[in-house]
Amino acid sequence: MEDLQEEILGIYDTVADNSLWTQTMDRFVDRAGARGSIIFEWQDINGERKLTAPLHSASYSRAVLDTYLEKCAHLEARDQTVIRNHTGHTDSIELLDETVLASSSADLSKQEHVLKLRKLGIHRRAAGVLNKDNQWISLFSIQFGADNPNRTIEEKAYLAALLPHMAKALDLGLPARRSTTDRTLLSVMDQLAIGVCVLDTNGQLVHANEEFRRQENEYSAFIVSKQGALEMKCDTAKATLTALMRDAQCHGRYGARPRKEAIATSVGSFLCIEVSPLTRSQDIGTKPLDGYVVFSTDTSRPVHCNAEPMKEAFGLTDTELAVVDKIGEGLTNPEIAERRDRSVATINAQVKSILSKSQCSTRTQFVRLMMRFGGNFLLH
Repeated sequence: MEDLQEEILGIYDTVADNSLWTQTMDRFVDRAGARGSIIFEWQDINGERKLTAPLHSASYSRAVLDTYLEKCAHLEARDQTVIRNHTGHTDSIELLDETVLASSSADLSKQEHVLKLRKLGIHRRAAGVLNKDNQWISLFSIQFGADNPNRTIEEKAYLAALLPHMAKALDLGLPARRSTTDRTLLSVMDQLAIGVCVLDTNGQLVHANEEFRRQENEYSAFIVSKQGALEMKCDTAKATLTALMRDAQCHGRYGARPRKEAIATSVGSFLCIEVSPLTRSQDIGTKPLDGYVVFSTDTSRPVHCNAEPMKEAFGLTDTELAVVDKIGEGLTNPEIAERRDRSVATINAQVKSILSKSQCSTRTQFVRLMMRFGGNFLLH
């Protein structure tokens, strides 16, 4: 149990320092008895959506991965579509074996990219969607050699225990990764449009960005006490923060749909709050911090997203997509109705349909989801 706790904490250190993903995935691969592991993402590059592999274990060189994607991206993309189609609508993370990719093992072994993978020593693969809000980011893939033909009960349990934490860490680290791939969270935090603060093991404030200070000054959702401790005003938020700071295994509870805790502000809007453990970061020093990173997103601020992937992901109509943009602007249903010259009842029905299709309970959750589709993490 103690080893598992250490591994979980190591996963969350990647939120503050993206460069730690390689060694984190190496530990993951070694413990699972695997050949290697890759995080795939679809990214818009020069107006074209391309498959990339930004994070991977050290067992693969960047050159090997780039060559594989150059020659086999269309086949890998086809496989990932099958994985997404076999993925359920629950919050749980399903790690699917490659047996779902073909009608038989014989047919699978004849495929062009599978033959190339065999030459690289890869004889079996499994993959799972780590973000069901946006299935085009954070697709986890793990590969095994000929010496590990079948997943054991222990291997399955190990992967099931850690993948929800990997999903949350990838989600929380997205703003820093989208700003640049070779800098840490603390080095870019003042460029972020979301509030970020770092707490030590006692909950004392160590660092806070400008957006976090703005929220503290404008809303009464949280305060920093005279002693320097972060305090939530809402009892529910206070209980949640206490639980997350008590045990690392309390994290990852939303599985493949990382949600933030919504707390009301004094002016009727909502902040989305999430917490990540932080053991160490090169920006803080070599001494273990054993603290936390707190993220706070002001959902009253305008959010714009990449509309087409969102439309495709949730089956939205063109009319609903037009309403999505107005929700992102922070407009109420009556304001949207006036802007679009529709009745409030019509807009109410369209918003209800949008929330249902995206499996969001509230508009606050939906605004947070929009940011995973190319939202503006950075200040302009």
